[in-house]
Amino acid sequence: MHKGILALLASTSMLMAAPVLAASPAHGNPTTGDINHLHHIRVIASTVAPNGDQNPYGLTFDSFKGSSSAPNPYYGDLLVSDFSNAQGVNGEGSSIVAINPTTGKTALFSQEAQYGPVALAVSPKGPLWIADFGGLYPTQQNDAVLAPNGKTFPNGGGVITNPDLDGPWGQVFVPNKTAAAFLVTNVLNGTIEAMYGFAPPDFNVDTKFLTIGQGLAHTGTNANNAVGPQGMVYDPATGEVYVTDGADNSIRAFKWEGPNTPDQGQGQLIYQGGPLRQPAGITLDPINGDLLVVNQQNNNLVEIRLPKTIETKNHKEITIKAHPVAVKRLDKTAVNPETGAGSALFGVYATKSASGHLVVYFTDDNTNTLDMLY
Repeated sequence: MHKGILALLASTSMLMAAPVLAASPAHGNPTTGDINHLHHIRVIASTVAPNGDQNPYGLTFDSFKGSSSAPNPYYGDLLVSDFSNAQGVNGEGSSIVAINPTTGKTALFSQEAQYGPVALAVSPKGPLWIADFGGLYPTQQNDAVLAPNGKTFPNGGGVITNPDLDGPWGQVFVPNKTAAAFLVTNVLNGTIEAMYGFAPPDFNVDTKFLTIGQGLAHTGTNANNAVGPQGMVYDPATGEVYVTDGADNSIRAFKWEGPNTPDQGQGQLIYQGGPLRQPAGITLDPINGDLLVVNQQNNNLVEIRLPKTIETKNHKEITIKAHPVAVKRLDKTAVNPETGAGSALFGVYATKSASGHLVVYFTDDNTNTLDMLY
């Protein structure tokens, strides 16, 4: 399959309990970063769907418990999107796979993500939102909404189409007292759209669109060469949404403040440059709040410490800029700089074990697996 394409992970910031996996410190290390204390990688499960769909991209945690009368059978699972079909054609996959991170048990969540599912984000009310790129040469791009059990809404109510969707790539849920929203990045035109005002079952009719970002770096025209804004994560501590951009090796911040949110252009530049090398998926370290980002050009995981304002002994406030604090290789395969062959990393999600230790899950395209760093 073609490895030159970038992929997203929309990771949520919710925490998940899991068995004790490693003796990483339960506190943020100010000098080396938490991921430097993680030394083991284990395969959790294959991400290949029953119909052969492959090439895992999006990764998110299913945080919806359901009710006592109707519990969610996928609660606690990690959901993975398969971007390619069985023949390896990018943008032609249709499957979402659910994987229990403790047992490795795999189930088919849905095969209704057509076509080319990338980012995944779970609503607090249960539905799964999917950024569908729309095919190898995107003609059917949409944002699809599935019920918590993976079923479709009647009469096409879960398929959102809009001219403002142009290569949907990244996605994240953002709470707001006035109007909660799902934000989506468009990799083909470098914009960020907010989708709000939605309600089941007619998401396709009710959902409103608002452009809150534009002018982001992007290149490419199809599923084989698209590069641009992709990974998204919401930080409840700051209210910011952090967005990676593989076209200029940057991380930028945007806010959603309801329907009156202004267009923030290119957003606030948080960090740019090495060791970011075509950054894709992004998640929050639940222990210290750092950003964890996977690179596509060298298969590294990078830990970025966010800006912080401190008071000196002379009672002056100074701001420490965002800076990298750790780098970890997740896949030893060399990446061909011309073709992208060997590029493995797309989705990433961080959580804590039951004893408070950091665990990082990631999708590996070279092996079509969900793996765990611990």
